[in-house]
This record gives sequence, C-alpha cells and structure tokens, in this order.
Amino acid sequence: METPLHFDSRGPIGILTLNRPERLNAIDHAMLRALRAFFDARHRDYGTRVIIITGAGRGFCAGLDLKAGPEQGPWQPGVGPVQDSLAFQEDIADLMVKMRDCPQALIAAVNGPATGGGLSIALASDMRIGTANARFACSYLNLGLGGADVGSSYFLPKIVGMAHAADMLYSGRIVEAQEALEMGLITRIVEPDDLIPAALAIADGIVRRASPLGLRLTKQVLNETVNGISLQTALKLENRNQILASQTQDAREARQAWFEKRDPAWRDA
Repeated sequence: METPLHFDSRGPIGILTLNRPERLNAIDHAMLRALRAFFDARHRDYGTRVIIITGAGRGFCAGLDLKAGPEQGPWQPGVGPVQDSLAFQEDIADLMVKMRDCPQALIAAVNGPATGGGLSIALASDMRIGTANARFACSYLNLGLGGADVGSSYFLPKIVGMAHAADMLYSGRIVEAQEALEMGLITRIVEPDDLIPAALAIADGIVRRASPLGLRLTKQVLNETVNGISLQTALKLENRNQILASQTQDAREARQAWFEKRDPAWRDA
C-alpha cells in the first residue's frame, strides 16, 4: 500500500508530496495522522530549513475525502459519533497550527485543485506558487455548512484582503490560477514542468542567504505580528532576535562572506 505522504530530503530543502493521486490527494484518516506526525517531527529537525509542499498527480489536495468509508474506523475510539466527529474536526484544524509552529519556511507548490482543507494547507504555508492548473475554493456553504473552516477565515483575509476573502467564503466558487495571482493568493504562475524547479529556486535562495537560526526567528516573529501584536511588542521581539542571532558563529561567517563577496557557509552554530 502506498504511503499517504512522500518526503524527499535534499539537504536543507525537503519536498513533501501528498500521495493519494487517485483521490486528488484528499485527506483521509491515514493522511491526517501522517501529516500531524510529520509536522510534529520538524520541531527538532535542524537539518531541514525549507519545505516545499505539493501533490502527486493532477491535484494539490481536494480537502476532506468525503468518500472515505467506515472501513477507516473511528478517529477517536471509545466515544460516541458526535464526540468522534468533534475530535477529528479539532485535529484537522490543529494541523494548521502545527504548520505555522514548525520552524521551517513552507512553500506551497500548487499543481492542481486546492479546495477545502487543501486550500487551508496552501494558506498555512508561508508562500504559494502555482501552475495554470491550480484552482482554489472553499465550498463549505455549498454543503450546508458554515462558509469558513480549517483556518480559512483567519488566513484568507490576511493574504487576499477582506473583500476577496468574503467573495470566496460566501460564494464557494472556484478561483482559477490567473485570478488567484491577481488577488495575491499565489505569487507566480509557472509551467507544470517548471513548478518544482521554481519552488526549489526560491528555497535555494532562502537557504543560501538566511542563517538557519535567523530563518527560524524570522518565522516566529512573523507569526506573532500576523496574529496581532502591538508595534512595541513587535519591536521587542525583533530586538531579541537581532541580539540572539548576532552572537552566533553564523553571524560572524555572514559578515566575512559579505566582505569576500561569496555565499556564507552556514553551520547553525
């Protein structure tokens, strides 16, 4: 049986592939367990600094697999169906927290439909690029549910603005790649064969220019400012980060490399 995830480690850059192509990489119990375990394991993964997230086949992630049958068993054994459903809902939502809390920069390389929870995986990434085949939707209202789920009401307005977010959440309509580019949901459209190379080029630029500690500290402070803190608190976090990073061997190496007009040799030391 194929594993629901595939992780290809290329030194400081990893490629995480959602691997249920026959279901457009929709999330079943096995995939959710694998995703939660994967991001938990990244907290002490100092070797990986940037992770590219993509989907196998023609889809990125079609959200929750609504056709997954009872053969999966309960998500939370030993409780009633309402409690079981609530535990699953909480744990798929908590995946977005795990993604934001992991110290690596996350690049979503959207190769096809990213809908429902799949859209939220893309939104919880730090940046998004796509092909012309990329499509985005959060169609919960069309299923008789609330229009926002799995972090979409939190991420979407911050990324595309209130009006675009309301349009997507209220209508549940499909947003094609060009419109997604225009509203800032993705930052570029590339040819399908160029998607992973383009994401790798972005990742390589990050790992060459950013010290490992500096990158982790930057994601931390960005998370806090996006969550909503005062200017004074943001400045305190930035001040702390600058002093911490400036005392490392990597900071001394970066200054020397700048004088010598070369890329730094990072050691995370």
